[in-house]
Amino acid sequence: MTDATSVSLGGETVKATAAKFTMAAIGFAGTIVFARVLGPAGFGGFYLLFSLVKLGDRAVNGWGTAIMKRFSEAGAPERELIGGQLVFTLGWLGLMGAVSVLASQWLVSYTGLAAAPVLFVVLMSAVTLYEPTDRVVQARGLVGASMWVDTFRSLLTFPLQLALVLLGFGAAGMAYGLAAATFLSLPVLWYFVRTKPMMPSHDTIGSLWSYAKYSIPNSFLGQTYDRFDILLLGYLLAPAAAGQYEVALKLTVPATFVMMAAQSVLMARVSRLHSQGKDVSDDVSNTLAFASIVSIPMFFGAVAMPELLVVTAFGSEYADAAALLVGLALFQIVSTQSGPLTSAIGGIDRPDVNTWISSTTLALNIVLGVALTLAYGAIGVVIATVVAETLRYLLSAYVVSRELPAVELIPRTLLEQVAAAVLMFVLVRPLIDIVTVDRWYQLLAVVGFGAAVYSVALFAISRKLRVTIEGVVRESRLDISSN
Repeated sequence: MTDATSVSLGGETVKATAAKFTMAAIGFAGTIVFARVLGPAGFGGFYLLFSLVKLGDRAVNGWGTAIMKRFSEAGAPERELIGGQLVFTLGWLGLMGAVSVLASQWLVSYTGLAAAPVLFVVLMSAVTLYEPTDRVVQARGLVGASMWVDTFRSLLTFPLQLALVLLGFGAAGMAYGLAAATFLSLPVLWYFVRTKPMMPSHDTIGSLWSYAKYSIPNSFLGQTYDRFDILLLGYLLAPAAAGQYEVALKLTVPATFVMMAAQSVLMARVSRLHSQGKDVSDDVSNTLAFASIVSIPMFFGAVAMPELLVVTAFGSEYADAAALLVGLALFQIVSTQSGPLTSAIGGIDRPDVNTWISSTTLALNIVLGVALTLAYGAIGVVIATVVAETLRYLLSAYVVSRELPAVELIPRTLLEQVAAAVLMFVLVRPLIDIVTVDRWYQLLAVVGFGAAVYSVALFAISRKLRVTIEGVVRESRLDISSN
């Protein structure tokens, strides 16, 4: 049976990252289409609703994290864990259905969507059935499979959403399309679970709860933190401001793909090795070395041409998002370093520490976010988020350095990425002043040139990158030959 230590960390990360970029291409095309068709108010209204759904599913998500942790350990009662997941999910769906009825009027007024209560229930059902199942696949170490199933879901989502929007459903079409694609993808995901559920014993529930009593609040705190910006903008300003923010955020999302792919493997791998009493420092150090390999050049690219990126892609009505882009790109650099540290802390069975760190950073983000948004508008909430994420990184780094002193927190490879990105900036910035860029294909050519400069420079100066690529290619060939 496959487990997290029987698969390659680098190989699974590469497969998962490839899937992430495929999803990004599909999602980015969809974002441009729907942002233009629905306008800032309708586009922002959908993401306000989806943010509420993602807050509402946190209990199931946190329970799923506990399932993932216990499932990845040696000698886990796998069938009971799957049964515990399904029982908890169904119970939570019933509770959320009641909440949507009681809060129906507020949901409509907050999002501006007349069908918001129904959409809330439909989306909640889809994501709470999908995400915990996805965690089980990741617990086996099959992050590549997990991500490619998610890519399949994206391939279904875009045409379904587009058809429903064009048929006149508006922002509701985006919700129905996403839910339908998610339900259709579930059977594919279950294929990789390969475990029949059974009712969990008292001991299994107790073991799950010992972790879930921290992972559930961690999940809630983490999602509140992740979506606090857009929720605050929707409350203090307007759905249109949330739409501007979402556009800027979408442009920076690819910065996290390598980190998210590696982080999923890292959590299960650290958990398995730690439960066996083995050292995990090399895996954590290697993840930190490459987690920001995309976010660093994206930040320098955003500094070089923020308004050009936003207006060319989304249109002049989203010009205000350019001011948010640089700040969010900086946030992603810090986030891609703090994310693996959070996974490492959870993997060594210290979810209580993550709870404390998440509570502290969220409190800072709320206080600063409200104050700076009232004072400076949407850019204020971005500044607050950068400050809060920096605190998260510092606290997580301190804990990891204490618990896993052999981990290299600032690898040489990270500094080499900064050097390559600076060279890219030096060459791209004058090019923008010389060449007229007012079409998407012209922008794509400039971005491609920058990416080529960064890639060639980094490959030339980073021995670790070259060795890593050689290792992944060698492992891929062995996998192909063995199959």
